[in-house]
Amino acid sequence: MADNDSLRSVSIVVAQESIQIRTDLPDAELKDIGEFINQRFDRSAKFQMENRKRLALLAVELTSEIFELRKQLRRAKIYYETMEQDLKNLSLLLDEGLSRNEIENL
Repeated sequence: MADNDSLRSVSIVVAQESIQIRTDLPDAELKDIGEFINQRFDRSAKFQMENRKRLALLAVELTSEIFELRKQLRRAKIYYETMEQDLKNLSLLLDEGLSRNEIENL
């Protein structure tokens, strides 16, 4: 998120509550976020518990998903770094092989 000077105040309806926030996100993105949260919140209506508890449950679910995505991102980063190193090694081997062939052809 940006510094406080670039933030604007907006109102967003989430889980049947109007909330005033400061953000630099575009309206379309805020709308998508709000819709996503509301869809997930509505799925918990079957539990017949008060909204505060439903919101807490949703917070736990979303946080769990964030943690899982972070794990996947770490694994992808390690895989990428390994592939990058393998590519460098292969490139060195190819360069070395070409150099030998060039010398042998002289």
